[in-house]
Amino acid sequence: MALVAMFAFSTVADAQQKWSYQSDFDEGMACVKDDQGNWGFIDEQGNLVGQMWRNVKYFQEGLGPVMDQDEYWGFVDKTGKLVVPCQYRQVGWFSEGLAYVSEDYQYYGYIDKTGKVVIPMDFKEAGSFKNGKANVTTEDNKAAVIDKTGKIVK
Repeated sequence: MALVAMFAFSTVADAQQKWSYQSDFDEGMACVKDDQGNWGFIDEQGNLVGQMWRNVKYFQEGLGPVMDQDEYWGFVDKTGKLVVPCQYRQVGWFSEGLAYVSEDYQYYGYIDKTGKVVIPMDFKEAGSFKNGKANVTTEDNKAAVIDKTGKIVK
């Protein structure tokens, strides 16, 4: 029992000593990096949540982007469970229930929180949704604004 107590963290400050980097907390989770360059998440009690990854981004709308060793991105929930498989070359954060993703760095579309593609990957650039709209660049390199169905509205 005493051996276990030696390794227990009593505060978040104690947990920070374990990491070579720790971000601020967002949605109760912080990004951390170990001495080997692996990334993960800790909760506000300093507990590692899930596994370590090649890279991570902070949580937004309950999901955190994670990169596997093959450099593909997916998303985990706050229990560390992978809810969107690592299959995208680039991802944005969830905003208004959607996140932009790219399978090839060239075309972008949007997925919902289950990983379902809800707006096809037809855009050369894509931004996050705000007030039901997102800025995109069309295949013919024109700036446009789409709604949450993918319809160009401006």
